[in-house]
Amino acid sequence: MHQQVVYALEHLTPMERTAFVLRHFEGRSIEEIGTTLGAGSNATKQSIFRAVQKIRRALEPMVKATP
Repeated sequence: MHQQVVYALEHLTPMERTAFVLRHFEGRSIEEIGTTLGAGSNATKQSIFRAVQKIRRALEPMVKATP
Protein backbone atom coordinates (compact mmCIF):
# COMPACT_ATOMS: atom_id res chain seq x y z
CA MET A 1 0.00 0.00 0.00
CA HIS A 2 2.85 2.37 0.83
CA GLN A 3 4.22 2.00 -2.70
CA GLN A 4 0.82 2.83 -4.19
CA VAL A 5 0.55 5.97 -2.06
CA VAL A 6 4.05 7.06 -3.06
CA TYR A 7 3.20 6.36 -6.71
CA ALA A 8 -0.01 8.41 -6.43
CA LEU A 9 1.81 11.33 -4.82
CA GLU A 10 4.52 11.26 -7.49
CA HIS A 11 1.89 11.67 -10.20
CA LEU A 12 0.41 14.85 -8.76
CA THR A 13 1.53 18.23 -10.05
CA PRO A 14 4.01 19.97 -7.74
CA MET A 15 1.31 22.40 -6.59
CA GLU A 16 -1.19 19.60 -5.90
CA ARG A 17 1.40 17.54 -4.04
CA THR A 18 2.52 20.46 -1.89
CA ALA A 19 -1.04 21.54 -1.12
CA PHE A 20 -2.06 17.96 -0.25
CA VAL A 21 0.92 17.33 2.01
CA LEU A 22 0.55 20.64 3.81
CA ARG A 23 -3.17 20.08 4.37
CA HIS A 24 -3.40 16.38 5.15
CA PHE A 25 0.00 15.55 6.62
CA GLU A 26 0.86 18.83 8.34
CA GLY A 27 -2.66 20.07 9.10
CA ARG A 28 -2.08 23.57 7.70
CA SER A 29 -5.00 25.92 7.04
CA ILE A 30 -6.10 26.89 3.53
CA GLU A 31 -4.77 30.41 4.17
CA GLU A 32 -1.34 29.11 5.23
CA ILE A 33 -1.13 26.84 2.22
CA GLY A 34 -2.19 29.63 -0.12
CA THR A 35 0.49 31.90 1.30
CA THR A 36 3.12 29.18 0.90
CA LEU A 37 2.06 28.50 -2.68
CA GLY A 38 1.47 32.13 -3.59
CA ALA A 39 -2.09 31.27 -4.56
CA GLY A 40 -5.53 32.48 -3.57
CA SER A 41 -7.81 30.51 -1.35
CA ASN A 42 -9.96 29.18 -4.23
CA ALA A 43 -6.92 27.99 -6.19
CA THR A 44 -5.57 26.35 -3.06
CA LYS A 45 -8.84 24.53 -2.40
CA GLN A 46 -8.97 23.37 -6.02
CA SER A 47 -5.41 22.03 -5.83
CA ILE A 48 -6.24 20.04 -2.70
CA PHE A 49 -9.49 18.78 -4.22
CA ARG A 50 -7.77 17.64 -7.44
CA ALA A 51 -5.01 15.94 -5.45
CA VAL A 52 -7.52 14.04 -3.31
CA GLN A 53 -9.47 12.94 -6.40
CA LYS A 54 -6.32 11.70 -8.16
CA ILE A 55 -5.14 9.81 -5.09
CA ARG A 56 -8.57 8.21 -4.64
CA ARG A 57 -8.54 7.06 -8.26
CA ALA A 58 -5.03 5.66 -7.89
CA LEU A 59 -5.88 3.76 -4.70
CA GLU A 60 -9.38 2.65 -5.70
CA PRO A 61 -8.28 -0.75 -7.11
CA MET A 62 -6.65 -1.59 -3.77
CA VAL A 63 -9.72 -0.61 -1.78
CA LYS A 64 -12.00 -2.69 -4.00
CA ALA A 65 -9.68 -5.69 -3.74
CA THR A 66 -9.71 -5.63 0.08
CA PRO A 67 -12.33 -7.99 1.55
